Amino acid sequence: MDRLRFAGHLGLSAPDRPLLAHIGRSVDPLDQIDALADHGFVGVQDLFLKLRPPSQQAAMAERMARRELVLSSFGGDPMHWNSPLWSAEDDAGRSAVDASVRASCDLAMLFSGTGAVCVAGEDSERPRRQQFAAMTENLKRHAEAAARAGLVLLVEPIARSRIEGLLLDRLEDGLDMVRAIAMPSVRLLFDIGHVAMMGHDVLSALALCEDATGLIQLADVPGRVDPGLGQLDLPAILRQIMTQGYGGPVELEFEPVDQTAEGEARMLSRLARMIGS
Repeated sequence: MDRLRFAGHLGLSAPDRPLLAHIGRSVDPLDQIDALADHGFVGVQDLFLKLRPPSQQAAMAERMARRELVLSSFGGDPMHWNSPLWSAEDDAGRSAVDASVRASCDLAMLFSGTGAVCVAGEDSERPRRQQFAAMTENLKRHAEAAARAGLVLLVEPIARSRIEGLLLDRLEDGLDMVRAIAMPSVRLLFDIGHVAMMGHDVLSALALCEDATGLIQLADVPGRVDPGLGQLDLPAILRQIMTQGYGGPVELEFEPVDQTAEGEARMLSRLARMIGS
């Protein structure tokens, strides 16, 4: 691999705010898939995929296959992402996890493999270590079924300074969880922006997590801004990702600061310069 490959999103804060909202013909997912393919992307992230009608999901899978794009990830539980779903210990909660994973497996088979982002809210009534153990067990319980479907369960630590009330707010906890499960269908989602907001040196953290990382997301800090508009040494970070031999797409997980066609074009130009630097 002589250069990094990128995935663009179909909406982060809302499904009508995709990465290339103004460059694409419209914000419709099919138009956005075409726009991403036309601008050299290799993958698509869709946090809202599970909320789309089955007919639209099927049309998206067909269009992505035709344009040779992969579904890099989708939101595993878009309606319950900040609830303690994944740390459930009761029968009703575990049944909800079972149903969620079955639906994720169906999507993985439709899109010929993908990753589901697994985030859990913190339950104030239970000790955190108990919740960690329960989430670990729930992920491990579904790891074999996920593998058969071509699904990777992506464990994402999220900085508390960015979003409060989530169970995994330390990189170390997510890494420990993935290593404890020790199965290739459960991997770490390494979000460069969140890792930086946690106070880590991103280069050191990438090396620490190399063996456990299943997907990498990119945003600059402070905030979540376009690469090159913040404080991170992204050319060095991108070089290290290549040096470590990461073979998947890097998801661009930010909304462009300048939300115009010209702003989106400048964002893409800055990214191209970083890759070449």
